[in-house]
Amino acid sequence: MNRILKLLIAIIFCSFAAVNLDDPDGFIWVPVYLAVAFLPFTKIGSEQTIKISAVVLLIIGILVTLGLLNTIMPWQLDNRMVNLWEHQREGLGLILGAAWLWFGHRLK
Repeated sequence: MNRILKLLIAIIFCSFAAVNLDDPDGFIWVPVYLAVAFLPFTKIGSEQTIKISAVVLLIIGILVTLGLLNTIMPWQLDNRMVNLWEHQREGLGLILGAAWLWFGHRLK
């Protein structure tokens, strides 16, 4: 059951990466989402390394969601979709990725 859950969540994050392929800032989000999708499957790093990565991703996600990193992000047309601006959607994706890294590696 846990293996199926891990695969399902990996597919979701791969989908996040796929929809960012044509974005001007896709060079940032595609590798991040793919790393988040597959890191829980690997033996790379210790549990401590994965937890630190999750915390860093969470902090960056919060900063992106609040719009505090907009000045260093590539410019793109900011459209509103599902009542969220572009940076808010990307930040929430990072926050979800942080949660997945924190808990996903524990599933065996």
